[in-house]
Amino acid sequence: MSEELIRLREEIDKVDEQLVKLLAYRLELSRKIGKIKSNSNISVTDENREIKVKEKWLVNARKYNIPDSLVESILPLIFSYSKLMQINPGEKEKVVIYGYGGMAKSLASIISLAGHELAITGRDLNKAEILASQFKCVSMNYSQAINWGDIIILAIPPDIIINNLNEFFSNKLKDKILIDISSSKSIIFRYLEELSKKIGFKYVSTHPLFGPIEYPIGEKIVIIPSQTSSKDDLARIENFWRKVGLVPVITDVDTHEKAMAVVQVLTHYYLLGLNNSIEILSNELSVDFSNFYTTNFKEINKILRRIKDLKEVILEIQKQNPYAYKARNIGLEELKKIKEELDGG
Repeated sequence: MSEELIRLREEIDKVDEQLVKLLAYRLELSRKIGKIKSNSNISVTDENREIKVKEKWLVNARKYNIPDSLVESILPLIFSYSKLMQINPGEKEKVVIYGYGGMAKSLASIISLAGHELAITGRDLNKAEILASQFKCVSMNYSQAINWGDIIILAIPPDIIINNLNEFFSNKLKDKILIDISSSKSIIFRYLEELSKKIGFKYVSTHPLFGPIEYPIGEKIVIIPSQTSSKDDLARIENFWRKVGLVPVITDVDTHEKAMAVVQVLTHYYLLGLNNSIEILSNELSVDFSNFYTTNFKEINKILRRIKDLKEVILEIQKQNPYAYKARNIGLEELKKIKEELDGG
């Protein structure tokens, strides 16, 4: 090996050490900012600030002949870990998550990171224990959990909740805050609001606007108050989600369902059709297109893979959203118009 190569590699090692030191210092600054945000009740994520930081990075990158693509790759990671450093729970809560699927795991990751007391429960205590051990919290049976916890999160599908009401709801829930995470609210919200009046628990409905990902720092979560949740209860839950790193969006059931008709129902309807159409067309044309992916198709294909994994949830939303029929009709009519225009041309 040449002396020049050895020397240059030694220089790279020195630079790498300086980079790590600077990253450590940046994360420490983020931690201090997190404390200030927590004391001021400010969300961890500041999208305007992130835009400005990105602009400065790009200006500096171009100044030193660094490709924009490198900034696009590095900066999201730095943002994510900086926000992780800013997590500060304030007052600790005793939280119970019923469920051990993808969304239960996603919520457990940030709740445990924030330092809250967390218990995982469910019908299969072995699965609950596995999830609990991953995030260094505890598992227990449901009866023990609702006695112990103050905030109960049902991270399970709404049909399971509705079909097993006697299993989930008892007088032990009195004065507790109960949260569901259902994507569609038109049916489940009515059920749980009426039950909360009978049993005496405080019901606050939520909808995480993200999929089953670990540490979803900076993502949004919808909060919908019910007739049995006071202003103090709402403020408590809003503060809870904000301080674990999510961005609360407070609304009502009807506004939520209308928004989801656009964001989820219509979009998923097209994506389900697109997925089927790609498969049928490629078979009819007898073509292997795997070597011909464009940049845009690569991104779309990633989304289509997620759609396949979440098909059951997607179909549930299509069936339960009260504006789904209207959304699909409009979507289909607009496709017909585009087809007529193109065929006519």
